[in-house]
Amino acid sequence: MATKKHVLLYNSNEPLPQQGGMERVTDLLAKALLNAGYKVTLLCKYPNRLGKIYNAPTDILYIPEDEDNQYFLETLIIECNIYCIIDQTEGGIVGRFGIFRYREDLKSKVKLIAVQHSSTRAVLDNYNLVFTKDFTQTRWGTVIQFFYNNVFLKLKYYHSVCLTKKLYDDLNTSYDRIVTLSSSFIDDFYYYCPKADRTKFFIIPNFNTFESCERTIGQKYVLFVGRLRNCVKGGDKLLRIWSEVEPLFPDWRLDIVGDGEDRGALETQAGNLGLKHVTFHGFQNPVLFYQRSRIFCMTSIYEGFGMVLTEAMQHGVVPMAFNSYSSVKDIIDDNINGILVKPFDEKEYADKLIGLMNDEEKYIEMSYAAMLKSAVFSKEIIVKKWCNLIENL
Repeated sequence: MATKKHVLLYNSNEPLPQQGGMERVTDLLAKALLNAGYKVTLLCKYPNRLGKIYNAPTDILYIPEDEDNQYFLETLIIECNIYCIIDQTEGGIVGRFGIFRYREDLKSKVKLIAVQHSSTRAVLDNYNLVFTKDFTQTRWGTVIQFFYNNVFLKLKYYHSVCLTKKLYDDLNTSYDRIVTLSSSFIDDFYYYCPKADRTKFFIIPNFNTFESCERTIGQKYVLFVGRLRNCVKGGDKLLRIWSEVEPLFPDWRLDIVGDGEDRGALETQAGNLGLKHVTFHGFQNPVLFYQRSRIFCMTSIYEGFGMVLTEAMQHGVVPMAFNSYSSVKDIIDDNINGILVKPFDEKEYADKLIGLMNDEEKYIEMSYAAMLKSAVFSKEIIVKKWCNLIENL
């Protein structure tokens, strides 16, 4: 590469990998583009949520709170000769919630790439589950519950649909390219923005977190890794599923790695269910847990991609997930390298988990197949897609 193009990689939060999927992806992408020969600068609004030191792989800048953000960014683009901005926030640079409202407000000729990390349609299709609340134990609980379910949630749903249409229209109008993690996301985008320009879309999934992994013979551990937020990750569903499984397998354990606002509620739920073989580990580096586990359980109501699935598969851990968001089928080929379950059918999930725990031959076969499938998301393959996109803007 004769001249290093300068890429500005924008994410709201400082991309400390332990925070979550988007932060991990941003950190990995910055390192990969640097290795590919690009000059990369990270741009953020906020420090990481964990209060930990982030050792950035390159220069990192923060949008000042007390200055003109538009002037700050325009000056940065000009002085640093920024070639393109990769916006990880779906409209954080230009749009109704962006630094600039309209593309014409941005005077420079910098190229803009929006990355669609989430499946908004999966959220809207499961709106009642995502925003469920229980008022039945409060005074006038039955009346409040009826109003919440039948009036408030419906109004909130229609407002969300309208907002999604406007946000997608902004992305289509203001950005030069739109990166989606799955071909199915393009269909979702068209569902809310029928006039979208198809030539703007590039399909680039997330690449593997780990450079290389060796398969280990898993011990009798089932693993969950993720934020403990029930309305998204469904940890309460997992505990109910495990309550059907645990009595049949007293020598197996469930590891829950992660933290979040619902940890206390989940620990209480585990106690109420009488679970003896569940351990809450909090935020941890999950590598050692992947290495010792046989089965990975995802119970999310929705995801964008679900990097924990490919992380597990890299280690030969067989993944299970609800078939609740479209890109999961890009990762798991059902009954070949993992298991998909009818959305939110906890009995079916428990039955299939029991079946896999009972079948050593099936586990070994699927474990090898999972590792093989994870190679599809190797860094070498995915970074080539990014380089092709950047070079042909």
